[in-house]
Amino acid sequence: MKVIVAAVLAMSSVVALAKEVSDVRVNGLMQMTPVRAFEIIGFERGQGYDSNRVYDAVKQLFASGYFSDIDVYEDNNELIFDVVERPIIGELNIEGNDLIATDDLERGLDVAGLQSGEVFKPDTLNQIEQELQRQYYALGRYSAKVDIDVEEMPRNRVAIKINIEEGVTAKIVHINIVGNKAFDDETLKKQFQSAETGFFNPFSSADEYAKPKIQGDLEALKSYYLDNGYLDYQLVSSQVSVSPDKRKVYVVVNLDEGEPYYVNDISLGGSLPISEDRVWQHIDQAKGDVFSRQQITRIMDAISTELGDEGYLFTKVNILPNKRDDHTVDLTYHITPGPQVYVRRINFSGNTETRDEVLRREMTQFEGALATHSKIQASKRAIERLGFFGNVDLRTRPVPGTTDQVDLDVTVEEQPSGSIQASIGYSQADGTVIGFGISKRNFLGTGNKLALNISRTNQTQDYTLSYYNPYFTVDGISRGYDLFYKVSDHNQDDVEDYDLDELGAGVNFGYPLDETQRLSFGVTVKETIIKLGSSPSNETSDYVTKYGEQFDDVIANVSWSDSDLIGGVLPTEGYSHKVTVDVATPLGDQSYFKLGVNSQAYWNLNDSNLWLFRLKGRLGYGRGFGDTDILPFFENYYAGGAYSIRGFSSSSLGPRNSYSDTTTSTSAIGGNILLTSTAELIFPMPMVEDHKSVRTALFLDAGNVFTEYCHNSNTTCVEGIDMNEIRYSMGLNWTWITPIAPLSFNLAKVLNPKDGDSTDFFQFQLGTTF
Repeated sequence: MKVIVAAVLAMSSVVALAKEVSDVRVNGLMQMTPVRAFEIIGFERGQGYDSNRVYDAVKQLFASGYFSDIDVYEDNNELIFDVVERPIIGELNIEGNDLIATDDLERGLDVAGLQSGEVFKPDTLNQIEQELQRQYYALGRYSAKVDIDVEEMPRNRVAIKINIEEGVTAKIVHINIVGNKAFDDETLKKQFQSAETGFFNPFSSADEYAKPKIQGDLEALKSYYLDNGYLDYQLVSSQVSVSPDKRKVYVVVNLDEGEPYYVNDISLGGSLPISEDRVWQHIDQAKGDVFSRQQITRIMDAISTELGDEGYLFTKVNILPNKRDDHTVDLTYHITPGPQVYVRRINFSGNTETRDEVLRREMTQFEGALATHSKIQASKRAIERLGFFGNVDLRTRPVPGTTDQVDLDVTVEEQPSGSIQASIGYSQADGTVIGFGISKRNFLGTGNKLALNISRTNQTQDYTLSYYNPYFTVDGISRGYDLFYKVSDHNQDDVEDYDLDELGAGVNFGYPLDETQRLSFGVTVKETIIKLGSSPSNETSDYVTKYGEQFDDVIANVSWSDSDLIGGVLPTEGYSHKVTVDVATPLGDQSYFKLGVNSQAYWNLNDSNLWLFRLKGRLGYGRGFGDTDILPFFENYYAGGAYSIRGFSSSSLGPRNSYSDTTTSTSAIGGNILLTSTAELIFPMPMVEDHKSVRTALFLDAGNVFTEYCHNSNTTCVEGIDMNEIRYSMGLNWTWITPIAPLSFNLAKVLNPKDGDSTDFFQFQLGTTF
């Protein structure tokens, strides 16, 4: 006797006598284990059963999701379940997706139960297709198509292939705002990231529709009204219409402005563990002012910070507005300070290379001390200034079981601190320029810097080895060493005719003045040997005739620096200033001094770290004293090249030398005065996600080199600063922080070239960017 499952289900409405099961069998299992199947069925040998129990067993088997068909029948007092299992997903492939990462799509499919090794349920395919299209619709890709193919595989498996046509992003043709009276459409649309399609702009995607962006725009619109006193503002509705070709979007925003509110009275509520005067100094509102949510948020943050500096880290500040009938509002700042808290432990994570001690010595917040907001933030900024980390996150975590203790968790994201630097180029003045260097700003994770740099042109070779320890002592006194050797072979360039060898070593110590300022002192001992050729320039030959060919100099140096740059190799905010004075003392053969000023600053234009403005300037001045009348020609400043005024060849600007033979070609000899400056507009590069490692900038460079000492026979030389000789260039810079070293390209246009100037439209460096 055989009874299929339909008959069994029909029997469930009839009271049937219980029968005894001599055995239970399940046929057709491949994926589900027999133990699991018998566990679901629940029948055992010798146990009685009836139609209701059979119905429940079949129901549970179907509910497991493993089976597409189940037959139940009785044969010789045995209860037999013939099952047909659903296939297992053997392969899952996604093709055609560029806009949304495959990993992100797979995570969404995983949540829906569609992944390799899972049971295949055909009913979920429509849901998956709809969900994928929904994701693309949210990004403005209304023409996106999703096709899902299912192919059978051996051993009851299937291969699922998802083919995606992402289509094109729909453009916002028109944004219509309805209901605005106090502000015109242009003013309100300026609050949006979205914009109507206009002239072609390859650097903007503002006219591309995206649902999250529109939602953000609506929140920005609400904030704008609340910041201007419209407490009763309401978004009535927002609609998005799509054209039949799915390429154009029309956005309609309906709003109710209400009336503006003005501040009537301001009071404090709650409990204050500090004097009220310290709180009131942060409240810059007065009766009659327009209500502003932005201003109130800033005030609440300032009050929280004020109490946080006294250890009340978990202070809650709430604003209680009381609207009045005359469209004024009473404001109450309600303060709940909570207990003072102390730091139990400071934990570091993410520093896979940098030692804990390097981070810990930057902390101004200590374990066991009262936790203060300003010290915690100062500690975070000090770690960021190291330049070893792409991201620094510092959070307080309450200690379980206590109310007055927190742990400080510092999480960092290491970024490359070592580099192999290289540069290559060609100029008419220097010929082939090749540079190479190995540096490690975080040597062995100690925070110390070790660097070896080598550069070579047709005329010069430079070798430098340096080591710097920022914490020679525990209180932050630094010590650095450097060795250098420079060989200049000018008798091969048909311009100058001398050889210059420089060999020296130096040591310096730095003393911290505060968190950002440092005063440094050092001494350098240097030997210089000059060998004149058969036809040197008048400037070089006269200096050698007067002062000799070999010099042993003792150079004292002192410098002051103030640096608060944040962002590592590519800073995003802050400033850096440095003033240096080098004096060749009378203990050596020459007496001269050089004064240098370097300064740069960044301004964030929209709080995104993507649009930045940068100013950089460099000043240099040197001259001889005592028995040395002028600055030695080999200590002159030079300008031009990728690190000063881009577009001009390296070290090609400034005064030129002279020869007794007027037919000899002249070249830049440098000067004792240097003026250079740079302005940059840094903007995000389209289609680039990692803006921490890629930077694009429009630049304007200006500057030149001048001299106070012209040789008597040099008819082209002009003494002093002549602002008419300032050179200008502008162009585009692109920098990429590769795993090896910074890679930088410059496309520069010289704005005011003059006769004799050597220019390079394209310049390339692999190495240091500043």
